[in-house]
Amino acid sequence: MSDCDKSFFEYTEFASDSESEDPETVIQERQDPEIAYAHICKIAGTINAGLDAVPEDQRNTAEVYAVVDLFRAMMQYIEEFGSYLRYRILDKDSFINEIIRTSSGDIRPLFEAFIEDEFDEFLQKHDVDDDPDKVLSSVFGYEDVQKGMISFPEEELTDAPPDVDLEDVVLRSTEEGVVPEGVEMEELVSDSVENVHNKLKDIALFYLNFREAYNAVKHGNRVTVGDNTRFKLENDEMLDDRIVLDEAIVEFLCKNSDPESDGEPYLLTIPRSILEEKSLDVVENVYTLYTQSYDVATLEDGDEINLSFWKSTGSSGESEKDLIQISNPDSRVILPRSVVPKVIEDLKIPDETKIEWTGDWSLSGNTLEFKVQYETDPTPEYPIHVELVWEQTDHDIHEFGEGQFNFNVSTDDLSVRQYLELLEIKRRDNIRTVELVFSDSDETHQLRVGDDFKAIDVPGLANPEFFEFVKRIGLATDTRIPYPEHISEKHWEVYEEYADCNLDSETAEEILSELRECGEEVMRSYVVAAVWEDESSSVDVDEDEPAHVEELGVLPGILNVSEDQGSKESERYPGEEYQTYPAGSEYTSERLLDNLKENYGPTFSELQESDIDSEKAESEFSHRIRFGEETLWGTIDQHIIDIFPVSGEPS
Repeated sequence: MSDCDKSFFEYTEFASDSESEDPETVIQERQDPEIAYAHICKIAGTINAGLDAVPEDQRNTAEVYAVVDLFRAMMQYIEEFGSYLRYRILDKDSFINEIIRTSSGDIRPLFEAFIEDEFDEFLQKHDVDDDPDKVLSSVFGYEDVQKGMISFPEEELTDAPPDVDLEDVVLRSTEEGVVPEGVEMEELVSDSVENVHNKLKDIALFYLNFREAYNAVKHGNRVTVGDNTRFKLENDEMLDDRIVLDEAIVEFLCKNSDPESDGEPYLLTIPRSILEEKSLDVVENVYTLYTQSYDVATLEDGDEINLSFWKSTGSSGESEKDLIQISNPDSRVILPRSVVPKVIEDLKIPDETKIEWTGDWSLSGNTLEFKVQYETDPTPEYPIHVELVWEQTDHDIHEFGEGQFNFNVSTDDLSVRQYLELLEIKRRDNIRTVELVFSDSDETHQLRVGDDFKAIDVPGLANPEFFEFVKRIGLATDTRIPYPEHISEKHWEVYEEYADCNLDSETAEEILSELRECGEEVMRSYVVAAVWEDESSSVDVDEDEPAHVEELGVLPGILNVSEDQGSKESERYPGEEYQTYPAGSEYTSERLLDNLKENYGPTFSELQESDIDSEKAESEFSHRIRFGEETLWGTIDQHIIDIFPVSGEPS
């Protein structure tokens, strides 16, 4: 028998007025949210009580421990509410089974779903098919109001002020099923569900942020009271400011519960007044929602309950603008923002946590220096595009060095010298510092780098001796020589002729001139196929996007094209594009692409020579050439073979 099928308390009778009652009903009625709330109110009202019986030197500690007890009771109250809310949301059969078997580990995914706006995904995971708003409307009674299962005197709603919370509206069960009418009711229910969701976010955010501190209280009482209220904050020797508080602080010895942290310890420090204030703030939200969901679940005919309505506030999530959290790997300190020096505020993570720039670099020892300019498009002078993404955490303050560099570079932007330098960086495993030097400024920042520093990725070196030779030519002639995508036999012959000679400036200029002449004669073509879903008459190849693009390879030379059989070859116009009209092919689009992938040179020659009647064509193709400029290493053309379906061919 499964847990859900068990009948609990078979040997215990629950009775009222000599009548037996269902254990499920009785236990749920006894799970009254008023009990724990009354206890919390009692603790809050007696924090300063009884201190006369405590030794004078221990009174401050005793008072702070009373606040910690308030915090503990409040966190336990949130867990109690979370367990009950989970039961109501998932609409389980047995309240007893769910309430005794639901742990904090079961509550956490629900709270995370509220914070991350993934409540819909949470419901789907637990096989709840209803809309998220409908689920909340049902749990908190608004759906029953709209169905007429719960009613109230209409004057209660009519006379309510339009811009304030509509609280303490008395509702009662009814058999008439009178459904409230009007746009006002629809709007009021919608706003109320929105605000319920926002309050749940606030509760979940507080619970998850302080869950590890709560565990520190429960397990071993890992709590100390600090009378040292002076804080010294340092950051790469850039910061040395003192923060002074005029009250006691609470320190929780926490264990990091992140699966990737190996349970490392850290200290969470918070002023006593903040812990008390935030605990009391959040407990009011818990009490309001817990009571309402409980009253709706246990409502019987003729009973009266208080059901809260809210006008939309247009906001969500807990407001923490009055607080700031400062952290390092060993500790976290939560402080009033008013006591934090402005220089620390400057270290706050910006709203945009990704910074883009381009740069040039140099390497000295274990320090990699970047010369930075705030642009997004690389240039030959600044060929590396960098994204610096700050680590996403729950903290306001980061340490320099916690960002992740993402480097992107195209060999088209590199010189031979730059390429060889990047290879050296790629080989190094001891880079520990990155120094950023900003153009048009004396500002310099150093960032610590961990062992997982990711180098700038560039292709490997096939002919190191050739590249070193070309680098020497560039230095001797003071010429920026671009990285060669292709080295022809003629370029290699020049290298073999001069490899062992002394490179004075005159000889280097002569070699450079010969390399340029080789570039004028040597051509190559990059070939791709673009497969389109629509017929050629419906496609603008310059504006639309093909369904698939396949890189076919490189041809050593120019891939010529004729407009039709017997016509002259097309003329070259560097920097421009040439395009043929679509022609028929005997192959389907899929077969034509397969043939091109297998051997695109002969296949394309076959296409040019064929003359297929349009009515017999299985597909169409056209040819675009983007003529490249002449360079030291030759001209690079791009050839695009466009493949289109024809009527009757499946796209």
